[in-house]
Amino acid sequence: MPALKHLTRFDGRLHIYQRPRSPYWQCGFHFKGKYYRHSTKEMDDKTAIRAAEQWYIGTQASLRFDPDLVQGKTVRAVVPLVLRSLEERVQRGERSASYLTSVRNIMKAVIVPYFGSSLVEKIDHPAWEKFKRAQYEQSPNLARATLHQRKNALRLVLNHAYRMGWIKVLPTFKDEYASNGAKTPRVWFDEREYRQLINALRRRIKTLEKTRWQEDAKELYDYVLFVANTGLRPSEARNVRFCDCHIREEVIDRERRRHLMIRNIRGKRGTGECRSMDGAVVAFERICARRKMSKPQQSQEQLFLHYHRDMFREVLDDAKLRLSQEQPPRKRDLAALRATYIYFRLTSGANVWEVATNVRTSVQMIQDHYLRFVSPRHTTGLNVLKKATVWKTT
Repeated sequence: MPALKHLTRFDGRLHIYQRPRSPYWQCGFHFKGKYYRHSTKEMDDKTAIRAAEQWYIGTQASLRFDPDLVQGKTVRAVVPLVLRSLEERVQRGERSASYLTSVRNIMKAVIVPYFGSSLVEKIDHPAWEKFKRAQYEQSPNLARATLHQRKNALRLVLNHAYRMGWIKVLPTFKDEYASNGAKTPRVWFDEREYRQLINALRRRIKTLEKTRWQEDAKELYDYVLFVANTGLRPSEARNVRFCDCHIREEVIDRERRRHLMIRNIRGKRGTGECRSMDGAVVAFERICARRKMSKPQQSQEQLFLHYHRDMFREVLDDAKLRLSQEQPPRKRDLAALRATYIYFRLTSGANVWEVATNVRTSVQMIQDHYLRFVSPRHTTGLNVLKKATVWKTT
């Protein structure tokens, strides 16, 4: 086996060598405990020496005037750059302000305290597994979705470092779950629980009469009716403006009915439209009267002034509806109103594809999280026959 050809320059600090099975000359040097390598892409030794010397001088200058090339970027140094990039995307309308707030909170509370002093190039799958074990030790009942959010926040840091050239390869995080992603039902209100919720909201309005929170209680009441009759996500409901809502009339089964056509719905799925049920019209008209909105189609104001998460939680606690009836119990929040809309439409015999289109999601999601958990005793369209169909018995 031929021996390794080896040359030195600059008093032995620069190594120039040719491996036995390679026609090209390589070069390298030590700098503060790290060895830097480079291929000259030259097969002639004299040409390779000149290329190696030029690379050595340029790299030495860069290392001395840019300490980050030696020490590397820490997570704490990259996080502000990630947040600044997200702020620019929010200004361009590519991301929502709520998403930026969520990422900022995760970075501040979890990512920076744990990974802050770590170099981005040192974060790999073993580092992620170590972080995951620490999270489960701190919170044994940590939800899978919460861990996924923290993983995505860390990926934002690594993706930014990759785009800036601070790391050469993006690490892959592969997690194992006991249930292999078992589908779980969304948490909704059935007919009895929904009536109980509406009554609790009315009692809250009377309780807060002649207080500064009475208007908030009234808006929460209309918010519940509006969302439960449209299927909007909480983030989408916060973005609805008066000019986005248009009252339409139609005749269904010889009965004149009214509904809202909501346009420019901005949320996690981009921009879409929604056709409401009758109850949303009543809530919309009540909001217009309370806000003295004579020409709502010309107003750019938000339909809802506040995000009523805290008051809604108090109403659920008072009505003993905060936890679902399933085992183990699951907590309800404002997102349960959207699930209630989907549940009511499915149990009323509505077409699955039409429901999925109206709530801006996929048929697969409806099947995985709703249909498979709806009991046949709640459905009304199983035995409906078309008029042209004739069944014969023998």
